[in-house]
Amino acid sequence: MNTKYLQPVIIMGMHRSGTTMLASLLEQLGLFIGARKQENDESLFFFKLNDWLLRQANASWDNPHNFNFINPVFKERVLCVLKQHLKGTRRLEYLGFGNFLRYKDIRHIDFPWGWKDPRNTFTIDVWKDIFPHPKLLHIYRNPIDVANSAMKRELEIQNNYKKNWKNILKERFVFGKVLYQDSVRLQNIHEGIQLWKDYVQKAFSLNEEWKENILHIRYETFLDCPADTLEKIARFTDLPAETSSLHAVSKNVLSGNKFTFIKDNSLRELYLQIQKEEIMQKLGYDTIIDK
Repeated sequence: MNTKYLQPVIIMGMHRSGTTMLASLLEQLGLFIGARKQENDESLFFFKLNDWLLRQANASWDNPHNFNFINPVFKERVLCVLKQHLKGTRRLEYLGFGNFLRYKDIRHIDFPWGWKDPRNTFTIDVWKDIFPHPKLLHIYRNPIDVANSAMKRELEIQNNYKKNWKNILKERFVFGKVLYQDSVRLQNIHEGIQLWKDYVQKAFSLNEEWKENILHIRYETFLDCPADTLEKIARFTDLPAETSSLHAVSKNVLSGNKFTFIKDNSLRELYLQIQKEEIMQKLGYDTIIDK
């Protein structure tokens, strides 16, 4: 085995901001993001670990605030657990059988790899002690489309809820989570906007520490210039993708989801309420529409 271990590409960003699109495109260009993945291209292995990390701090993906207060003792204890799993039998879930036999530790991977999970935005404060030189990819999207998409998703989950024997047992014995919805908070679009701010501000606060190792990608710019954006990302992540491959993969980017809120009067009004906030001006979202 080549002893030149590669650091991962870690994809982050607020939910409903294009992280799944980004992960899928990079996978098509040769980035390994896991043998077993959920339908949104999240590696089950790292998803479970990130979820566990947040819960240890009494935090969650839709209420991540507590994770900002982790201390050295907390970090030392959870790092021991993470390192055990990176070299334990559960690595099979990420590596797949062939790579499981070849690599005794996920940290010893010698080909382009990484994982996507919005939770990385906060849990990177722990992962950096295991992977000190990763490439961080942060994708962001305007807050109205994000919050509206998240709200629709939550209402869909709620409306499609059906009782089954697992849920009946959870209700009977009062344990586990019954999926009445995924996030009560995001059923309120104003809370969705606030959560967007938490994620985006956290991601941009990483600039000073990570400097040239973090790349911010504007979702709407990606839709406008997919080939150029993919080429920039490939250079940043050192993916050996040829120009022909970049252009072929870029054709899978759909441009129809840019600023969809403009067609809805109530969402337009909501936009005007936050249009001039500092974070909107910083990201260039203050001139999408005029009054």
